[in-house]
Amino acid sequence: MNTKKLCCGIDVSADTLDICYQTPDGNKAHLKVKNNKTGFAQILKTCQGNYHFVMEATGVYHLALVFFLYEKKVAFSVVNALQIKRYIQMHLERNKSDKKDAKRICEYGIERELELYEMPDIAYFECRSLNNAIQDLTKEITKFTNRIHSLKKAPYDNKIIIKSYTIVIENLKKEKEKLEQELENKLKEWQPDLLQQVQSVKGIGKKAAAEIIIYTKAFKGMENYKQLISYAGLCPVEYSSGSSIKGRTKICKQGGKQLRHILYMGALNAKENNAACKALFDRLVANGKNKKSAVIAVCNKLLKQVFGCIKNQSLYQDNYLKNIA
Repeated sequence: MNTKKLCCGIDVSADTLDICYQTPDGNKAHLKVKNNKTGFAQILKTCQGNYHFVMEATGVYHLALVFFLYEKKVAFSVVNALQIKRYIQMHLERNKSDKKDAKRICEYGIERELELYEMPDIAYFECRSLNNAIQDLTKEITKFTNRIHSLKKAPYDNKIIIKSYTIVIENLKKEKEKLEQELENKLKEWQPDLLQQVQSVKGIGKKAAAEIIIYTKAFKGMENYKQLISYAGLCPVEYSSGSSIKGRTKICKQGGKQLRHILYMGALNAKENNAACKALFDRLVANGKNKKSAVIAVCNKLLKQVFGCIKNQSLYQDNYLKNIA
């Protein structure tokens, strides 16, 4: 009886799935199916036995397959799209097609020991979708606001356009408020204690708390604060080689762009109102560090405080050390 784990690489697009799977004799075969339950069932019918399915994360297009495979209790992994992209580039691939991508995904799964996908709660997906919609509306509000600003500078009459844009902005703001309230209600139902603990840190507002909880999937698998900082793309990276290349140390930025932006705005508040963050900021500036770098350090400090509250299952106390003394 053959118990060897076989790999099936899946390249996901909006309407179709390209499949490259290992056959028991060691060869690879290709299959193209619809991105729906009929197509999913066809995949399982074709790949019967001890298979491990591998796909890359593609926004929402892969989620229906994820839910289907999870329901059928088969082994599968979802890989960061950037990892797959770099793997394909490493092979100096000149041409790109869905069929070739599926083949490379299959090879990636064969060569590496991939972790099985841990299915988040359904509330996570609902909260993430709401949060993404809020970000989209925020961008639209900014876009129309900027257009009004430019129209006012024009040397001709744009009053009717400005009035129309103003109405659009007002409607967008109303819809945004509705979604923000719905997101807050969902978070309170899903992670009430976690939400309270994160928001207790001075400098972490409602938006930052929601972003942190959603982006980390409610701190699932988070073992230390360094992982949290890495998730946000705030960990320092060195760029040097030999004696000729001495790059300046920067943050990696491989993580949540929106989370970094919200944390930065929160850090501007925390350096004034959070005692530990204020002390850190003042000390760094006094030692010659530029203010922007000091604010980034405050961002990391905020995440450390957040993780401390989560780990100890307690609310943040700004004067904790004073109480001990």
